[in-house]
Amino acid sequence: MKILIADNLHESAKQSLEDVGHEVEVGTKCTSDNLHEFLEGVEVLVVRSTKVNQESIESAESLELIIRAGAGVDAIDVQAASRQGIYVCNVPGKNAVAVAELTFALLLSIDRHIADGVEDLRNGLWNKKLYSQADGILGKTIGIVGLGEIGLCVAERARAFGMTVLGQRKQNRTGKAEQRIRQIGVRLVDTLPELISKSDIVTIHVPYNSETESLINEELLSYFKDEAILINTSRGEVVDERALINAITEKKLRVGTDVFRNEPGAGEKKFDSELARHKSVVGSHHIGASTTQASVAIAQGVFDVISSFEQGNPNNCVNESPSGDGTSQVRVRHLDKVGVLASVLATLRASDLNVQYMNNKVFADKKAAVSTIEVVGEIPTNLYDQLVSLDNVLGVSLLDKRNEG
Repeated sequence: MKILIADNLHESAKQSLEDVGHEVEVGTKCTSDNLHEFLEGVEVLVVRSTKVNQESIESAESLELIIRAGAGVDAIDVQAASRQGIYVCNVPGKNAVAVAELTFALLLSIDRHIADGVEDLRNGLWNKKLYSQADGILGKTIGIVGLGEIGLCVAERARAFGMTVLGQRKQNRTGKAEQRIRQIGVRLVDTLPELISKSDIVTIHVPYNSETESLINEELLSYFKDEAILINTSRGEVVDERALINAITEKKLRVGTDVFRNEPGAGEKKFDSELARHKSVVGSHHIGASTTQASVAIAQGVFDVISSFEQGNPNNCVNESPSGDGTSQVRVRHLDKVGVLASVLATLRASDLNVQYMNNKVFADKKAAVSTIEVVGEIPTNLYDQLVSLDNVLGVSLLDKRNEG
């Protein structure tokens, strides 16, 4: 396959993909605005910070898969990709340790006044009395907004520092996630206001989407303790910066942030941000995932997604409709012979039934198989008779899912 890596990715990604026969180009001149010019013949596109807009997607006639070499996919027009039948996948969790490490780098920098102290030293000023004024984080309560992989990595490190860890209770977590939360010793509360009001430090680890836009807003900021610390290593858009600046003044909040609204992309550029300039803010340059360990892990994750895509079941797909969405299920047991499924699908088509999901499993001796087909449409009364009368069909079952239970 022809693969375009549009952003800097660890060299092991290109090497491992070429070793198995893929043609790989690294688009050092790709930008969000000109990406469409580089997509001719490209079947797989890999991006980190480059935005993939509707124009780029619709211009790429050969494109089948877009991979975000990281967790969030907010820089990709997922709806446009879905309309074109293009998979969008991500590589979650691979940078979790790196982001968790930076979270504590920012936290400790705030508590121990590292940034200001370094600046004074470089200016030839020694002030041990001032920079000895630190609380320490042992025994502090840290509230983690977002207990995904990154949030849990933060929780593990917080416990090692001797901190009390709070998280928000959720109904849709997997059993594995709940088990890990218990093992770490995270205390769960019901609401964000409760979490924030009980925390000395609040750290944000949620993806950016329509639900998290300005999640940390004026209302939630009102629940912060005076002189609390806010850490943001997720996305700048998750925080209402104007409301935060006001809260810094009113509540004497201290802030550590790796991300900003309207931040520049990669490279060296001018950046004018009132939040970044504020004396109560310790900032970094959106470098949370930028360690060699994380880069190698992400590169391996990209390779794994492409390998799984070749096998017909891409890892971490964010825009594939889950099985079971159809209004009815058709299950056909049949001999594993040429043309059987074609005749089944032709019958469904003639009945104006749209196939949304199909899974065909062949049995051990490769003599017979069973096809499970999710369809949308009204099941005609004679469909069963039509299907069982087909050559090499062994049995049929029909389930109208609207009448289940």
